[in-house]
Amino acid sequence: MLRNEMAGVQALVFDLDGTLVDTFDDLAAAVNHVRGLRGLPPLAVAEVRREVGHGARVLVRRCAATRGPDDEDSALRAFLAFYSDHLLDRSRPYPGVVETIEALRGIRMAVLSNKPEAQTRAIVEGLGLAGRFEGVFGGDSFPAMKPDPAALKAVLAFLGVEPGAAWIVGDSDVDVRAGRGAGVRVALVTTGLVDAGKAAALGPDLVVGTLSELLDPARRLNR
Repeated sequence: MLRNEMAGVQALVFDLDGTLVDTFDDLAAAVNHVRGLRGLPPLAVAEVRREVGHGARVLVRRCAATRGPDDEDSALRAFLAFYSDHLLDRSRPYPGVVETIEALRGIRMAVLSNKPEAQTRAIVEGLGLAGRFEGVFGGDSFPAMKPDPAALKAVLAFLGVEPGAAWIVGDSDVDVRAGRGAGVRVALVTTGLVDAGKAAALGPDLVVGTLSELLDPARRLNR
């Protein structure tokens, strides 16, 4: 079912943004809502995209010109309120994702994002993906978020799988660092934050262009 490099895997832990789902337009809309409230011009989606992956607070801090903790808290509340109402305006699974996840039934799977768990769950459920994962976790599900390996270790404990039998599938250095710290092998997909060259430079075990490339070539989609 899986390609040869992943033979024997018992669990896959997936990032969300840039890996399973293209959420960048909706994230940019929420960022630009906050910027508008602050009298700032909008940012292009590509500019917002570069700052995704470290959680909502960091995204707001980097994109909304916050001034100190109280101002950052206010901007974050505005961002989360708007984004929660617009999670699925334009966000969609990447081509082949639904079919690939379906083909991987029999392997234990979970989602681990750095966005808040409530929003992560709402996206996964709203796009009809929830039944395919045993667990869906966000940046506030555990005391620490990726790249701290503790979050990934907690997900593996939930799945009942040892690190040596698991892979994390993501799209950034955050996922690589979490995987390495947890003793888990890493696959990076280039649909999100890094292209093939940058992905390879981060030192994952595998780089794929689309999620369907995790499958054995005989089962591969969108060839």
